[in-house]
Amino acid sequence: MSQFQKENIVSAAHFREITDIRVSSPDKILEAARKRKRRNEFVPDGKMNIVAADHPARGSVSVGDETFAMADRHDLLARLVYTLKSEWVDGVLGSMDILEELIILHELMSGQGEGFLDEKLLITSLNRGGLPGSAWELDDPITGTNAKTCSEYGIDAAKMLLRVDFTSKESLKTIEYCAEGVRDMNTRNLPMILEPLPVVKHQNSYKVIKEADPLIKLIGVTSALGDSSRNIWLKIPYTAEFDRVAASTTLPIVILGGDRSSSLMDHLSDIMDALSAGHQVRGVMYGRNVLYPKKSDPQQIASAIGKLVHGKLDPQGTLEKLKEELNL
Repeated sequence: MSQFQKENIVSAAHFREITDIRVSSPDKILEAARKRKRRNEFVPDGKMNIVAADHPARGSVSVGDETFAMADRHDLLARLVYTLKSEWVDGVLGSMDILEELIILHELMSGQGEGFLDEKLLITSLNRGGLPGSAWELDDPITGTNAKTCSEYGIDAAKMLLRVDFTSKESLKTIEYCAEGVRDMNTRNLPMILEPLPVVKHQNSYKVIKEADPLIKLIGVTSALGDSSRNIWLKIPYTAEFDRVAASTTLPIVILGGDRSSSLMDHLSDIMDALSAGHQVRGVMYGRNVLYPKKSDPQQIASAIGKLVHGKLDPQGTLEKLKEELNL
């Protein structure tokens, strides 16, 4: 980490103890999860700022030109802990292994008065099987947990990715998986965050079509999945004509972060524009842009985004205040 060492956030002893607990007393993970203080409401002010870290579960560990940036688990966990300590960050999206590691660290650090997960949202990612570059990439089944386990662990919500290429039969299978996921989460009345992305084949993988028209059509399909839409949120990319995108649904929307190719100020500008596009836009889920910023401190970035989301900073204002706050 550029501004500080990972050991200053998560000590080497605590990082080692995660493995020790996994070996000697794995039941302690569930015990710790049940002790965590949860929110009384999912989103008390109707908004949320979530840091995403479910990438390794799909084999995606690169950040920009750094091929294995997210592969150092100690470093990743330290960045997550540091970011989650911000009052402006509402929670984390991750696969169950990462959430369990954070739960262990929270329990260990709570004894020192440094717990960081109380009243934060824990959101698990369900389908991570569509590995980039694989022959089955668009056939993306639920390879993660289920609603029953979410309830046992105090997991607050689940998320599923729905990439659709209308020239591929595999996309239909994933549509069916997502419908099953919605039904399962509804049995426990848990929120399901669906991420509909129209895609096209590009070299050995798939490229997201960031255009309003195909996204609007796919939102209509996604909103109707499962037995009831009462718990569905949408996670979608910011596009041109985003007011049309927002107007195509009554479901709450969070904006996804994407890769780190654009500048931080471009991302912040997109967030401000999205928040102004319609009352349906209720927050963001940013990952690598927050955890691995090119210049700034991860917690500073996460806090700045959170202030935008929760109305501390006026989305209609200029970016100058943010530039000053982030020393850009």
